[in-house]
Amino acid sequence: MISIAPDAFADHHEITITPISGSGSGSGCELTDKGCYNPSTATVNVGGVVIFSNTDSVSHTFSSGVPSDDVIGTEFNSGMLAPGDSAEWIPQNIGEFSYFDMIHPWMQGTIIVQEAAAEEPVVVEEVVEEPVVVEEVVEEPVVVEEVVEEPVVVEEVVEEPVVVEEVVEEPVVVEEVVEEPVVATQESEEEGGGCLIATAAYGSELAPQVQLLREIRDNQLMNTESGSAFMSSFNEAYYSFSPYIADMERESPIFKEIVKAGLTPMLSTLAIMENAESESEVLGLGLSVIALNLGMYIGLPAFGIIKVIQSRKN
Repeated sequence: MISIAPDAFADHHEITITPISGSGSGSGCELTDKGCYNPSTATVNVGGVVIFSNTDSVSHTFSSGVPSDDVIGTEFNSGMLAPGDSAEWIPQNIGEFSYFDMIHPWMQGTIIVQEAAAEEPVVVEEVVEEPVVVEEVVEEPVVVEEVVEEPVVVEEVVEEPVVVEEVVEEPVVVEEVVEEPVVATQESEEEGGGCLIATAAYGSELAPQVQLLREIRDNQLMNTESGSAFMSSFNEAYYSFSPYIADMERESPIFKEIVKAGLTPMLSTLAIMENAESESEVLGLGLSVIALNLGMYIGLPAFGIIKVIQSRKN
């Protein structure tokens, strides 16, 4: 007789993803084994619940896609989560989904959505005890033959012992199917982060203008203490509004051309930073570039407005 007993397999009904503490203060977590999220690569079943919980001390977003995508958040977008806030996503499609933080774009992770594992039964084989077979020899009666004038000859049949054959019960054999855990291969995260507004304006991260901004950031600013401090403060403010402007550029070609024209003077002044190598040069040339941009984008328009007002009065 064979009986079947159910065996519960591991599932992934719910998983919580949190940012690594301090990952939003500056890039570098993406170069470690742990990455910028806990877990960096998460596995969940279709119909399960993914909880994005901001346990850090600064604001974060959880948006599907990578910084170079023209359209982000097609699968999920938590919006800006303040410290202590959380959001949920219930996946409906199987696959691997990359996501990143729009405020801190170097923070990137992966969610693997799989089918729920089918429950496999444990097969138990049970040996039923067979009855004991006893073979018994029946005693035959004694036969006495009497002959006249001859001594009596008695032939006696000796009783043979009873032979008992016993079947020894064998133990029940249980074959148990041991579940093997699913091992998720962690994929290496992409190094990322860039100017969302410039990428949307020029159409690609490989555009010369976008590469100029990236080279100045990596080769001049991030190699000095003052430049790194400036980029940390700048990113905190820049990525709070740049995703919305980038979306407006993709939706309106006219607005995209206006932004492109407005970026041209700034790119010309930033070319000066390519000559900065030491800490003092980065600080001096950086202040000069900031002053030039303030003059072009604020000073000149303000001067023109004042002249127009004075001419109307005259």
